Formats: sequence, C-alpha cells, structure tokens
Amino acid sequence: NRKYIIIAMSGKRHGEGADGIDEDDGADPEDVEDSDDEDDEQDERIMEIMTYSGRHTPAEIADKMKALGGDDAIIYNEMFPSKPRHAMAHFLILGVGNFDEDAALAPQIAEKKEVFQKCLPESDDQAAMLLMLELYVIKEFRAAMEEYGDILKVLWENDIVAEDAIVAWHENENALQHFWPAPTYAHRDVEPSGGAAERRVRIDPGWQ
Repeated sequence: NRKYIIIAMSGKRHGEGADGIDEDDGADPEDVEDSDDEDDEQDERIMEIMTYSGRHTPAEIADKMKALGGDDAIIYNEMFPSKPRHAMAHFLILGVGNFDEDAALAPQIAEKKEVFQKCLPESDDQAAMLLMLELYVIKEFRAAMEEYGDILKVLWENDIVAEDAIVAWHENENALQHFWPAPTYAHRDVEPSGGAAERRVRIDPGWQ
C-alpha cells in the first residue's frame, strides 16, 4: 500500500509565535543582528573533504569522512564538541555536496546519491542528516524550502534516508531548535510565519 505524508514547512516547524518569535525565549530579536557582511567560520575539515571527494570513489570518501571524524566541530561559528554525526553530516552537505544555490537542490542530491548512501549507513547518521539539511536550508538555501517535498522524496527513493527517519524528523518539530543554540537560531535564522506561509508537501509514491 502507498503511504502519503503531509509535511508542513511553516513557522510552527520551528516553534515560533504569531510574530515569528520563539515563544519560549523572551529576548528581543533586535539584540541579535544578522550580519551578512560577517562570514561564517568553517571547520577546516569541510575543505579537506571537498578536495578529497573530487578524486575518489564514494566508498573512499565515506572512509575518509570516518577518519576525519566530527568531534570538536565548528558549525556556522558555533563549537560542537560532542555531536560527531551532526558534524559529519554538515561536512557532507558543504564539502561533498557543495551545492549550487541557483539550481534546484533535490536533483543535485540525486546526482550524488552514491556517496550520500555510503556516508549515512546507520539510522542515527540519517537522523543527523535530516537535521543538518534543515539547518543548511534555513541558513544558506532558503529557495529550497519551496521544494522540500522533492528533497525528502529523493532522500527516500534513493535509499539515502529511511522512512522511519523522515517520519521521526517530521514529528519532532523542535529538534533543530534544541540542537542549535538560542537565541541565534530562534531569532536570527527563522523568517516570520506570515511571510513564507505554510508549505504543504506530499511524498509520493509507494512507501511500503
């Protein structure tokens, strides 16, 4: 039987109130400025895996990723000493994916499905990828919010991320807010719900 899942990509996905402010945080959003002139500090492993991936097979890239590890990682200027799976997913997106933000994201992921499959063998790796992909889209690739259904479909159809991981990600609306330090994420990186409106996406076809 085919299964269909409705994904609501709205402000509520990130725990916002009606005015786009996190209801659990009383800080003034004006206190947190988003400076487009200030470049995010990147972990040096991103460039290392980017250079390596151009000359090696998916299996070799996966082995290299394991060797690099994800401890003490820098993710958008923040240090994460004990989130290795999330860090390696971040390295995979920025270093191996190295996506063109002027093109649709879903087909670009499909083009690199083999390396994504090799680098995300376990359910915890896949859960981390979904979270870091959400962060990446919010931080760097807002246009991809309009195609999130296509992105999830590519992840599932190409055996990159399992159905259970997608369902769990969808059901935990505050997962990224818990991962990313407030108020940086809550105030600076999420647009007001009134601006983008609710995005409904159907994953199709045939789950199981």
